[in-house]
Amino acid sequence: MTCALETKVEAGVKTGRRANPAIDGPRDNTVCFMLSDGEKLSVDRLAFCMNITRSGILANIVAEFVVAADGTKESRAAEKRLLAYLMECRKAARKRGKMAEKFVPESKQGAQA
Repeated sequence: MTCALETKVEAGVKTGRRANPAIDGPRDNTVCFMLSDGEKLSVDRLAFCMNITRSGILANIVAEFVVAADGTKESRAAEKRLLAYLMECRKAARKRGKMAEKFVPESKQGAQA
């Protein structure tokens, strides 16, 4: 059994805090998955640090990851972009992480667990 990846990912993810919120704009298809309370909190705080929406953070990661998984020459370039984005996220978390803890508090439901 083989799995062929159709990777029609545009160069540069166009999401997050963008100027064109048109319904037919780029990245207008919803993909839903579940996160634990702690994972959601981490994504929210990282999004705060990066000054982008939660979906923007996830789209940046997923779009590059899917291309990187393809196994082509372009996949190696996508892997490098993914690692560069990871470094950018780490830098932003070091710079604004304490502020994110104040502005993106843990939910009361997550605190009880």
